[in-house]
Amino acid sequence: MPLFNPGTGTGGPRAKAQRLDLLLGILGFFAFMALVQTVVLEVRGDPAGFSAAVLAVLVVAVWLVWRARRNTGV
Repeated sequence: MPLFNPGTGTGGPRAKAQRLDLLLGILGFFAFMALVQTVVLEVRGDPAGFSAAVLAVLVVAVWLVWRARRNTGV
């Protein structure tokens, strides 16, 4: 059974909240690692534009998932 299969009724709002929690943890971890990488590159004086762009995308993704999780009502 696929992890995200909305057609089969995968457990209701609690299951959706758990999947969003998992996604939030994964995205949060990678956002933190991108933050560390960006800071290290800036301190060294190396170009960090791409790293900062990745960090911005990850922060927006974390924010969107956090809002979706908050709206599950669980």
